[in-house]
This record gives sequence, C-alpha cells and structure tokens, in this order.
Amino acid sequence: MTLSLYSALFIFATIMVITPGPANLLLMSAGAQHGFYKSVPFVIGVTCGKLFLTIGLGIGFLTILNSNPILVNIIKVIGTAYICWLSWKILFLSLQSTESNQNEKAPNFLNGLMVHPLNPKGWAMVIAAYTQFTSFGNTYTSSSWVLEVIIVAGTFFFIQSISHSIWCWSGSLIFNFLSNKNLIRQIIVTILALLTIGTVVYSNFFI
Repeated sequence: MTLSLYSALFIFATIMVITPGPANLLLMSAGAQHGFYKSVPFVIGVTCGKLFLTIGLGIGFLTILNSNPILVNIIKVIGTAYICWLSWKILFLSLQSTESNQNEKAPNFLNGLMVHPLNPKGWAMVIAAYTQFTSFGNTYTSSSWVLEVIIVAGTFFFIQSISHSIWCWSGSLIFNFLSNKNLIRQIIVTILALLTIGTVVYSNFFI
C-alpha cells in the first residue's frame, strides 16, 4: 500500500467513523444516560468489536459474504433487531425514576462488543475500505495481504478509539449539565434512541 493510497484510506476511515450512525448514537445515548466513566466498558467493547469485525472480514469472511447474499440479509435482520433492542434498553432506563436509574448498570463490554458486528454501517465501511484501498480481488501474496489487513484494522482501531470516546463524552456533557433537569435529559435520550433505531432501519432496508 502506497503512502498516497494510505492517506486516502485514512481520510475515508476518519469521515466514516466520526459521522453519526447507530454505534455513535448508542455511545452518545449511553453517555447521556449513565455518564462517561460508567460507559467506558461499553466504549471499549464497541471499539474492540469493530477491530474483530475488520480482522474477520480481512482473513476470509469477506469472500464468503460476496458469494452468499442470503447470509448478508440474515446479518441485516439480526443486526437491526439487536441495535433496536439496545436502543430500547437505554430508552427504557431513561424513562424510569432517578433512584431506579442509579441501581441500573450501564451497557457493558459484551453489549458493546456486538454493536459493530451487527451494525450495517460498520460492515459497509470495512468492506468499502478493503475493496477500494487494498489489493482485494487482485493478485497478492499472503504476506502482503496480512500486512494490508493489519494496516486497515489498525487505522480503524486508532480512529475509533478517539472518536467513540468523544461521542460518549459528548453524551456525558448532557448527563452533567442536565443532572438536575431529568425531564429534559429524558427527552434528549429518547430522541437519540429513536434516531438510532431510525438510522439502522433506514440503512439496512432502504439503501
């Protein structure tokens, strides 16, 4: 991979990662509902989940997907259901009383780990990265392909470690500034949860 091609990959990955999507909206919702520090395991899980997805696609799953469109549709349905459930879970907690919320746990590492593998935007950006910025589909040696997989996975991991933290932290600002205004905070969390559901449904079945 040349320097100019990697620069294009880095710009592409940055734009795709920082823009709103189901994962980022979930992170913001978690931060708004539970604060940043309680949501850190969720942030780490989401980031690691994307790393595992990127490596998994790179070591062969991408080829399987290209030859099995039914499998892609199954993943879409399961992914939509999971992200909608996670959004509802965050929304349901936001509608409970403050005392109940204090006893509830924030989304954990395992919850976060499943977000990107079941997130259509996550699949789309990784597939686009491999097909547009690597030698996928062309003649390549095993060693060069492994290096390209490491580069793509490492790039996404670096950018998402920063971006996901910022999205969750921005949600925690809502948590801090509106800590004494429960109704307003609940309205904001509700809007974020509904936006998450709308985004994943639209990206899965209308694009």
